[in-house]
Amino acid sequence: MNRLEKTRSLLLPNKVSYILITDPVDVEYLSGFRSSNAALLVSRKKALLFTDFRYKSDAERFCSRNSFWSFRMVKENLLSAVAGYFPEGSRVGFQSSCLTVDGLNLLKQHSREVSFVALSSQVSELFLSKERKEISLMKKAAQAGDKAFERILGDIKPGVTEIELAKQLEKICSEYGSEKPSFDSIVLFGARSALPHGRPGKKVLQKGEWVLFDFGCTVSGYCSDMSRTVVMGKATARQREIYDIVLRAQKEACNAARSEMTGKELDYKARSIINKSGFGEYFGHATGHGVGLRIHEAPRISPVSEKKLEKNTVITIEPGIYIPGFGGVRIEDMLVLGSDESCIITKSPKEIIEL
Repeated sequence: MNRLEKTRSLLLPNKVSYILITDPVDVEYLSGFRSSNAALLVSRKKALLFTDFRYKSDAERFCSRNSFWSFRMVKENLLSAVAGYFPEGSRVGFQSSCLTVDGLNLLKQHSREVSFVALSSQVSELFLSKERKEISLMKKAAQAGDKAFERILGDIKPGVTEIELAKQLEKICSEYGSEKPSFDSIVLFGARSALPHGRPGKKVLQKGEWVLFDFGCTVSGYCSDMSRTVVMGKATARQREIYDIVLRAQKEACNAARSEMTGKELDYKARSIINKSGFGEYFGHATGHGVGLRIHEAPRISPVSEKKLEKNTVITIEPGIYIPGFGGVRIEDMLVLGSDESCIITKSPKEIIEL
């Protein structure tokens, strides 16, 4: 079943005659059309693409190649234009997780006797399982990140600052084909590596300190995400102890990851090792998340995630230990979930690196 058919499968159970998709990322997931101002309207027989004059040529070309989509040009406001296509008395499902209250009110103002049904995340969840082409693009993004990480190791020297190293890393990623960072690159030294999502600053690297990297690349809009932690110099016994615990937890979860597990079950594979080692209070975030056109999307690999994981979903596994005043370790890979085994698509070494 293709994604358009999957979307149409929501019509009957939700008792709606139309489904309106306004999230720009989900517009692209469903149709393949990229725009900063577009919407899709799907019924049992129709599939309409709405966008404005700036994207007119692209939309016409897109619809000529994908004849099941029909282009409708928006002259002024996107939502008021779409509302004009609702027949009187119809029921319309909308993405309540992204449409604002003002946006919903605008739809109501420009339609007559139309009922609106909140679909929450039902539409977005149709796109958790990634298609072959999407996985291929994320593999290319991950490969760019792997090559960049190998090169950046040669630039890690005492005296360099976090921000200098982060900028250099992003430059190298672009040289290997990354269109842009998939998020603001994280490079943190020493005790600052205990900040899970800290921002690179003017901290100068000194011998014996942690160097934590968390960064990603994009290819055709699809993201990669990887974390590695290295030591500038010889690791102390305590550094090695912490690193080994995180590595064991990360490997255990990667080896166990399968579709049909719940996010909670997979989270436990990593978290239980850190808890049993006595560092549970220093691991305060989820074990992972989905990746695609968004750097963070469903599913969540967390202690409260009860939903089963779908085959061909791309996720991260990224346990960590963060001790204030001492520093932190995070190791993160991307995986494509399978029913019998899962494929790790980030290939950089995970054993401790001492520079």
